[in-house]
Amino acid sequence: MTNKFVGPAYRELFAVLGEAVAISEKPEISKRDEARISVLLAKAAALKAAGANAPDDYCQRWFRAFLTGQPLPAPDGKFGEAERRAGDMKAGQQSITYTQGPQGGYLVPNEFANEVMLGMAQFDPLLDDNVVTLNRSKTFALRPWQYPGWDMTTYAATKVNESALQNAGTPPATSQAQLKSWTYRATLDATMEFEEDDFAPFMGQLSAAYGIAFARGIGADLITGNGSTAPQGVLTGAANSGYTTANSGKLVLTDFTKIYFSVNRIHRVAKKCGWIMSDQTYQMVREATDNNGRPLINIRKDKEEILGKPLYVSPSLEDSSSLGVNYIVFGDLSHYVVRLSGLSLVRVLQSQNAIEFGKALYTGRMRADAKVFDPSNGSVPPIVYATVHA
Repeated sequence: MTNKFVGPAYRELFAVLGEAVAISEKPEISKRDEARISVLLAKAAALKAAGANAPDDYCQRWFRAFLTGQPLPAPDGKFGEAERRAGDMKAGQQSITYTQGPQGGYLVPNEFANEVMLGMAQFDPLLDDNVVTLNRSKTFALRPWQYPGWDMTTYAATKVNESALQNAGTPPATSQAQLKSWTYRATLDATMEFEEDDFAPFMGQLSAAYGIAFARGIGADLITGNGSTAPQGVLTGAANSGYTTANSGKLVLTDFTKIYFSVNRIHRVAKKCGWIMSDQTYQMVREATDNNGRPLINIRKDKEEILGKPLYVSPSLEDSSSLGVNYIVFGDLSHYVVRLSGLSLVRVLQSQNAIEFGKALYTGRMRADAKVFDPSNGSVPPIVYATVHA
């Protein structure tokens, strides 16, 4: 039976593999058969790579139909609902018509969501799973979630004698952080002609715009959020190192060594240990040198490092009225846990200042929460911050 959800590249792959299996099952395999199998295996590898990198054909067709109001039947009943359009414009009978999912919209296809997430990570490193601990939900419903862990700062094995009483020893202290969710919304409008005539580029622009919007909106709270009415910002949850850089408008090597050694070694050697700073502070670092006149920033594997630890620039960590001063954040950033829901999207036709101009209104929603997870309860903080001299 033909699988309607398998793309053409995969169907051709199955046919190629089937022919290769049929040849291999022959009682005797000739030189010609061996050559044919080699050709088929090479073709199978190419088809597999193309199919793995290609977007889901059915999912893309459904998403386009969803956005442009074209019906697309689906055998499983999960997709295929076209946007409900307004009927005849009769006086007293008009109402807003829109596509409304069970929780405020429809989840976008995975490839579109991945493009948005990639844009968010490129805009702000605090949304990059290579920098922090990032948990992505497949749905828009972001239920409360417990993140557990142990305090490993003093945990050690004990030596025992064979004749001594064997016991379990003293386990490390356990702790957990509960993450909830706050909803963020971003709206865009686009002409219906642009949607239909230039759909593929439009989807790229849509994903790029949402990536910037959500990264900027969520990223601001990932710096200074209070943890009660918004996600806890890394600056809010980090411990104060007690250090202020020595000079106004200038950074020196001693500033970074002081901050570096204010964090316990167990956190300094962690895989995700790094620096976070604003672009303004980054400019001062670019001009800083060590005692021998060499730049403080080293380049290793195309990454900028200070004292061997990667440097990240967060646009949300700026010298603004809300902060009043610049800060440098340092430590094991894997202890900063960020949680994101799937991206939900609604397209509305009749909306104020949109339909009269021949436009449709897009509303994207995403839920998020974050917290600095410190199992030591402040005794050995994994992340600290220092104040940049005004």
